[in-house]
Amino acid sequence: MRPMRKERFDIAVVGGGSAGVAAAVAAARLGAKVALIERYGFLGGAATHSFVMTYDGFLYRGDRPQWAVGGIGRELLGELDRFASKVEPVLSPNKNWVLPFNPESAKAALDSLVIRSAVSTRLHATVVEASVSGDRIVSLVAADHAGRFTIAADAFIDASGEGNLSALAGVPMAFAEEPRYAASLCVRIAGVPQDIAVDRAFLARICSAVPADETPAILRADGGFVLRLPENGDLWWMGVDILTDGVSSASLSEAEQKCRATAWAFVRQLRRVAGCERATLAGSGPQLGIRETRHPQARYMISDADALAGRRVDTPVARAVWPVERHDTPGKPTMVPIGGDGFFDIPAGSIRATRIDNLWLAGRTVGAERGAFSSLRVMGTGFATGQAAGTAAALALQGRPEYPALRATLLDQGAIL
Repeated sequence: MRPMRKERFDIAVVGGGSAGVAAAVAAARLGAKVALIERYGFLGGAATHSFVMTYDGFLYRGDRPQWAVGGIGRELLGELDRFASKVEPVLSPNKNWVLPFNPESAKAALDSLVIRSAVSTRLHATVVEASVSGDRIVSLVAADHAGRFTIAADAFIDASGEGNLSALAGVPMAFAEEPRYAASLCVRIAGVPQDIAVDRAFLARICSAVPADETPAILRADGGFVLRLPENGDLWWMGVDILTDGVSSASLSEAEQKCRATAWAFVRQLRRVAGCERATLAGSGPQLGIRETRHPQARYMISDADALAGRRVDTPVARAVWPVERHDTPGKPTMVPIGGDGFFDIPAGSIRATRIDNLWLAGRTVGAERGAFSSLRVMGTGFATGQAAGTAAALALQGRPEYPALRATLLDQGAIL
């Protein structure tokens, strides 16, 4: 048996989505030696592996675009301009601002960002074990095609979305018995001429005409969400929902297969529309879009009441502006705007795991009740909480764990607090 490979870093970040990239870059820019571990062959998280082609949560809801997220997230948007057409805010039918982008551009832009920041990226690697001593993670074990290898570090950040590192380290999970929000399949549809107006009413008519025995997943009765992609005029469509536990291969396999069958049934019906005879499902991501799985217990759990009231706190590390968007019933999402000034603060305690002193949380793992979580889970907020987690971890290793140092550093980095 070959000896296990061993690596040593100051900080190890698990998950290469929006939150993980921002955490790794923020920590590295403060002088930490950082490893970023991602199971796919590219970065971006749901933006790239699930074809979620809009960055949400960057801008306040309202009649004109106003930024709520700055720092590394805004830097990434500027980086995208080097690879594709300029990323511009678009007002969605539900009056929220979204930022459409090309996932292939995002892969390249994220690569550029981490390489420039001297982050050591470990793609094609899946974390499978965590070694804990007392109240600290000592190291983790990851697996790639060459076998298993260990990464030791002084601090760790769980940006996995599914709370994988937290679960391996024994962090208790909140709401473990609750049903999870529905997942969605996002697809790119080609062959629909640009002179055909495609809106929700158009899509709803198509959905209603698809035979029920051809839809093992749920087609949204309102047609779902659609955008014309700026670079080629293809449609980006999110209109297929399904329930899954989001973590087990059995549940995910069934969900993926049912969603693909349903999406193709929709496309076959679309081809019956005059002018759309050449419509085709031109692409989907390597995996289904998962909204919710595990909820690691944080030192502060943002309540649903905090979110709905737009609560301010004394120790903010980021702002959440996306509505409370619940997906309790497949095909029937609900949205409730944030109260107060249109945002709620994410406190410093919500990015610290319980029981484990050297584990920070970012993105979908941030501590929150399920309603508040349904707002902060989006990618714009993920960049902001990731930057906060990476900064906090790096400052702690420098002997500067106090909130005033974190706040001053985040503001210096362009974060909006």
